[in-house]
Amino acid sequence: MANWAELPFDLLVLIAKRVKVMEDFIAFGVVCTSWRAAASKENFDVLAPQVPLLMQVAPHNFDYRELYSLFKQKVSSIFLPEARGVVCFPTEGWLCTMAYNINGAEMNLLHPFSRTQIQLPRLKSLWARNQGYLNIVVLSASPSRTSNYALVVHYFARHFYYLAFWRPGDLNWTHIDTKTTWTHIDPKTQDIFRSIIYYKGQFYCATFSGQVFVFDVGGPSIPQPIVEPSLLVRQLIYDSFEFYLVEVSSSLLIVSQFRGDGGEIFSFRVSELDIIRGELRDINTLGNSAIFLGLKGAISIDSSKSTTFKPNHIYFVDGWSDLPNAKAYNLEDKKIESFYPESSLISLTCRSNWVTPSF
Repeated sequence: MANWAELPFDLLVLIAKRVKVMEDFIAFGVVCTSWRAAASKENFDVLAPQVPLLMQVAPHNFDYRELYSLFKQKVSSIFLPEARGVVCFPTEGWLCTMAYNINGAEMNLLHPFSRTQIQLPRLKSLWARNQGYLNIVVLSASPSRTSNYALVVHYFARHFYYLAFWRPGDLNWTHIDTKTTWTHIDPKTQDIFRSIIYYKGQFYCATFSGQVFVFDVGGPSIPQPIVEPSLLVRQLIYDSFEFYLVEVSSSLLIVSQFRGDGGEIFSFRVSELDIIRGELRDINTLGNSAIFLGLKGAISIDSSKSTTFKPNHIYFVDGWSDLPNAKAYNLEDKKIESFYPESSLISLTCRSNWVTPSF
């Protein structure tokens, strides 16, 4: 039998460059030392579209995370002890983790596949020890690709919700002034931001009542920028349970999620946001794209570059039923179907979330 570890390195590199799915590329690299050397970042097409993986805590060992692959239609596990006992917020292929300890709340950026960590400033400047929690976390770009990025957090502390950001090189978090923002919001709704996205150089935020704000944190050349979100869309929508901002085919969409009396998701509405006029227009198709809705974020994929999932569908996890269920909503016929057998769902929780594989 041939010794696969003794294959010529040049041949291994050629094989590695033909692997387009990140999870297969990672598996390629754990075969042996020579294969690991060939499975370098330089030998992977980082622009190849990757289908999001559904990540959840492994039910029998909290040092592992389970990943459900639509491509393979099966569950695999990764060793990730850094995520044990912490709250995780996926963004740009990374996890923003938060843990409480004797020194207060501690945050890091964690890459789930390489286990690389980026330490973030402690949150003592944002809230008193153990007296707050994160609601939304959004990166402007992947730290794997650039050092010129910003991390925006929406958090609760001292009875109110706030915004703050951090950039590489910043020693502390910078608070974002939202006093002018809240003057536009109906106090009866006790409004907070429900979704935040980085789109074409700016951050966009959607509130519970369907208003949209926009702001820019500036680059590293501005050491202490003054950031004030401005109102873009004043339209109020009170019949939706949740909102998601997502970029699809270079357009900014807002997805409205509707639930029944029992808490189950039964429909969605998709609107395109005109960022120039500040107007919303309902649309009834995503074309070749599909949307993946997570806990507080959304991802879109062009199905013309992958046959793994269905176009014009919204994939989501309905965690309000007795048995949390992973489903897909067809925008054309308005039908909902589970996209893998219920027998596989026993380990799913309402904290399951989509993670896009990346370096």
